[in-house]
Amino acid sequence: MKKLNKEDLPKLKEFSKKAQYNEYNSNVVTMVMWDHVYEIFYELHENFALILVNYHHRFGWLMPLCDEKYLTEAFIEMNRYSCEHHIPYEIHGMNQKLKDYCESHGLSFVYHNDIDAQDYIYDIEMQRSLSGKKMQKRRNHFNAFMKEYKDRFVYRPLRKEDQDMIFAFLEKWKNSHADPEAIEREMKGIKKLFEWYDECEIKGGCIYIDDELKAFSMYSELSENMIQMHVEKADHTIRGLYVAILKYTLMNCDPKYIYLNREDDLGLESLRKAKTDMHPIYKIKKYLAYQGEVNIVQATDEHYAQIKKLWSESFPDEDEASTEFYFSHLYRSENTWLVVHEFKVLCMLQMREMQIFKDGKIQNTAFIVGVATDPYYQGCGYMKMLMNHILNESKFSFLLIQAYNWELYKPFGFKETYTHFFSHFVRQGEFNGQLCYDSAHLLKLYEGFTKNKDGWRIRDSAYYDDYLIPYKKMDSEIYANDKAYIIVNKEHSYVSECIYTDLQALISLLNHFEEIDVCADIAFGTYEIRNSMMVKGDFKKNDHLFICENL
Repeated sequence: MKKLNKEDLPKLKEFSKKAQYNEYNSNVVTMVMWDHVYEIFYELHENFALILVNYHHRFGWLMPLCDEKYLTEAFIEMNRYSCEHHIPYEIHGMNQKLKDYCESHGLSFVYHNDIDAQDYIYDIEMQRSLSGKKMQKRRNHFNAFMKEYKDRFVYRPLRKEDQDMIFAFLEKWKNSHADPEAIEREMKGIKKLFEWYDECEIKGGCIYIDDELKAFSMYSELSENMIQMHVEKADHTIRGLYVAILKYTLMNCDPKYIYLNREDDLGLESLRKAKTDMHPIYKIKKYLAYQGEVNIVQATDEHYAQIKKLWSESFPDEDEASTEFYFSHLYRSENTWLVVHEFKVLCMLQMREMQIFKDGKIQNTAFIVGVATDPYYQGCGYMKMLMNHILNESKFSFLLIQAYNWELYKPFGFKETYTHFFSHFVRQGEFNGQLCYDSAHLLKLYEGFTKNKDGWRIRDSAYYDDYLIPYKKMDSEIYANDKAYIIVNKEHSYVSECIYTDLQALISLLNHFEEIDVCADIAFGTYEIRNSMMVKGDFKKNDHLFICENL
């Protein structure tokens, strides 16, 4: 492995062009700029170049630079070098294209979705013209700048000779910045870019106001139709100057470039907001990939603590009490399936079997619950892997699922099948009901209510005694009269279940409450339709479907 040098730069750039990753760490100019922080090493082979990074004494590979047909050869060499030198065989900043290649060619990696490292990609014409509704805010800033400084500013393309004025400008910048050490590190990188100015083929621009440098930019080619902005600095006290320096820089760049890469946001909220407000057309998703395999397994006692922790962290409407109840009363390891790396749980779901009365007969099915992925591994395809496995292995003609995000499950063939009405009820009289925890009475009302309905879950006394009553007692109360019962959240007075054999008997219970989740045939007051359950398989929607299951 060698340190970066000017002599090999053309060869590295040639390999980078063949790779066409569009990811900014694959740009040799980025490596030059940040070599003093990340310590870049490289190795040239006949068909590829390997880049090794040492950051805070931890080594990691960047994506190999080469034509796609040589990727497997490059990975073999990276693995060999890692084993020989006892360094991690992990690839940083892997884009989706390379991830897809690894998966399709049997290269074993575990993937972490590196959200903070995503590149922001912009349409150059949009940023150059500032036209359209999305650019209204930036256009207003630019117009304010032009109104104030139209006759006082000059734009000039960047030259190597501008570096003295640029560093004088940066010294002032550093002294007024909240993190002067970060600016100092960046200044070292900018100095390196000027030292390698011609070799890196740096371009950019400067804006002078009253003959004083107030803004500058530096960019390079990232691919045949994309440029990368390495540096963009402006006097932040001058409204619209940042918009102006970018606009004029892009107006003066080669028209063959269509896209602009403005790098990542480092996980900084202020930087994320600024880059989002510029309306990127897409972001380049990136992964940390490290050697290993993932497997789909049935849960064991060894996984219990991880599963419970992932459950409590993944579902915002679960609290400590409800989580404890679920894992004490309903959780079964034999119904739980996991994606694991070694003993680390990456993703989970549970299949709780139940019986549904549908089309005049009892049918066996399963309710999929607790689908969750460790945030560190979200967006890597593990939920998709697990869902496809479960669906392929399923013995049931149909499956049920609830979701926070319905769109996630449509690609698997789930359809929004059950609906509820959420009603704001107008009070009409006195409340007529008492607290009731008599499972026999509640079950009798439920069976009377469902006899003319379809697709309902078969309940028994144990369902009420072992699950519904103790679970709801934690945050709700059950009120009943002779012909109806309702379940009411104590804190919000929200009715989550209505069961009745006589509509007037139900209304006498509902008179005390305003927000009600009701079935379609008793919608009154102002209401909205909400999805309550999705179904996959041999299951047709009809007007008499009813189900009310939370877990």
